[in-house]
Amino acid sequence: MPLLLLAAAWLGEEGQIDAFPRREDLLLVAAMVLQGLIWVGMLLVHGEGTAGLAVAWPFALVAVGLMAFARARVPATWLWAGLALGSLAASAWALWQRVVEGTARANGHEPLHAILFGNLGLLMGLLCFAGLSWSFARRDRWSWSLLLIAGGLAGLLTSALSGSRGGWIGLPLAIWVLYRGHGRRLSLGWRVSLVAALMALLGSLYAMPQTGVATRVDNAINSVRQYVAGDDEMTSVSARLEMWRGSSQLILERPLLGWGSSGYQAAMRERGAEGEQDPALGRFWHAHNDILDAWVKRGLPGLLALLALYFAPLWLFARGVGSGSGEQRALAVAGTLVPVAFIDFGLTYSFLAYPVGGLVYGLLITTLWGLYRQAR
Repeated sequence: MPLLLLAAAWLGEEGQIDAFPRREDLLLVAAMVLQGLIWVGMLLVHGEGTAGLAVAWPFALVAVGLMAFARARVPATWLWAGLALGSLAASAWALWQRVVEGTARANGHEPLHAILFGNLGLLMGLLCFAGLSWSFARRDRWSWSLLLIAGGLAGLLTSALSGSRGGWIGLPLAIWVLYRGHGRRLSLGWRVSLVAALMALLGSLYAMPQTGVATRVDNAINSVRQYVAGDDEMTSVSARLEMWRGSSQLILERPLLGWGSSGYQAAMRERGAEGEQDPALGRFWHAHNDILDAWVKRGLPGLLALLALYFAPLWLFARGVGSGSGEQRALAVAGTLVPVAFIDFGLTYSFLAYPVGGLVYGLLITTLWGLYRQAR
């Protein structure tokens, strides 16, 4: 994508060139490049060669993408149409898998699985809702607004059909960001109607046994109760809690440089062999939490790089959530939702440990910031 943008940029007219880089651009580039460099650097420190380059390389393309946006004027229509149509396509595929193929959880296709597929579907849906400020500012507002609302609802459906519970934890914060961007400009009647519609939708997803939402939520609650009560039965929830406990103890042993990827797995297997945790946990190659995974594998530099990756774009976009034109506000809300969603996803899963996680994050932040700086 950034390479295609750069090719298009050189075809742009001289009058299209925008000032690059600005201070904000440098902050964003620094945060992205730092993540990639720390990732590669700690691979070398731990003697792991190029094993993790597939995860690090997307962050190196950010500067190229932003440079392209500084020269080429890309209509925001492409972004919102792509998000809405992509969300609708993902929900259709999820329905096919659950209804026709009879899978227990919609899981997309390789290299995705249910958690990645469901959370990315939810993210697309939230970004569709973010675009409503843009659609309502257009003359053809109703057609675009209906398309984005359909895309937003489709994203919620994809998440529900995947059974990915971790993404639901951050929904209240995501809804608050959407309210900050859109809600205060609506009348009281519209606010009440939208809240009622959202509650009815979420209630329906929970009540319908076909979605599996009620079963997944009830299982999670029961698993937490069993873990607190000292039950040794291993569930997906108790396994996460044990991995977090083991990772935290490993961090205390090597807080500065971490263990590396292979060292982490070896240490977790050793803990299992010594009876400190269930030996089955040694087969997992990440900590099921992005912050713990970054710290335990790449040490304090990995933790700081991850925090910069989250909070640099969050600070840049959040300033525009409550102000500006409809297009500016929509892009600011969307840009704020991306790190918010990834922080949420990373609480119960190591989302950025997968190449698709870094690629989607870098691509979305680059595209949204490129369009946002043009809109200003």
